[in-house]
Amino acid sequence: MLNQSHLQHQITEEQLHHFNQLGYLIVKEALPEDLVDRLEKHIDQIYQQHLDSGYDPYTKSGMTTEKNFFYPNFLGQDQLFVNLLDWYKTFPKVWGILGWNIYSYHSHFIIIPPQKSEGHGQIKPLGWHQDSGRVNREMEGSPRSRLSLKIAYMLSDCSEPDRGNFCIIPGSHLQNTLNRPTDGSMPEKAMPVCCNPGDAVFFDRRLWHARSENGSEIIRKILFYGYGYRWLRPKDDMTIPERVFQNNDPIRQQLLGGGANANGHFSPKDEDVPLKVWLEDHGVTLN
Repeated sequence: MLNQSHLQHQITEEQLHHFNQLGYLIVKEALPEDLVDRLEKHIDQIYQQHLDSGYDPYTKSGMTTEKNFFYPNFLGQDQLFVNLLDWYKTFPKVWGILGWNIYSYHSHFIIIPPQKSEGHGQIKPLGWHQDSGRVNREMEGSPRSRLSLKIAYMLSDCSEPDRGNFCIIPGSHLQNTLNRPTDGSMPEKAMPVCCNPGDAVFFDRRLWHARSENGSEIIRKILFYGYGYRWLRPKDDMTIPERVFQNNDPIRQQLLGGGANANGHFSPKDEDVPLKVWLEDHGVTLN
């Protein structure tokens, strides 16, 4: 639920300039330690359930403790995950970048266990990519439109390289193509993001990024929250139980995909976008 704390954490001109120029922004200590622990406990439970079943529903293949685990559509599984949608230290920066006609179009977490197989240590090409799939083939323009962003919440200690770090190329969101090395080396200007548990990394969907291998003893865990314009289709099933939807305030309902009618996604009225109403009531005017 939004309150005065959100107004105190709006994006600064310096932060917005950094994000616009480099395509990413790091907010240190965005989450307190106790919340990180609770979030980690919840995703550990989901992870263990699938390990126990021996089946990965996303890849439709067997689960092992050495395989990476990608898990989308987790928001509706617990109110704790929904609460993070409008977290006071991060959400104001989302509306500061994208405006008020927004919702969460995608959520997922990724677990990368230590790579203890015989193949670890061999240099392999990283999976450099921009988000949104076919959007990057079918949308015109150079650079293409932003459309969305993600927040990556660090739940494990990625303060050093070789821990399955999220890797980025600062400024690459302004280029449609990337010359990707095939020998496993890093592209020019690429860097691992080194962050502590509780830090949040914002990144433009167009930013070229990849995950690296985990050569440590730590299980790498990151929660990703995607925000986009309300006319953008959801990228996962966004299965939100009715009881969860109804138990949240109108702004969270907007972020969970609510609205008065279909046309309101394109030409919203106040009833479609309670976030806009709240911001205006508190003296925040956005286009």
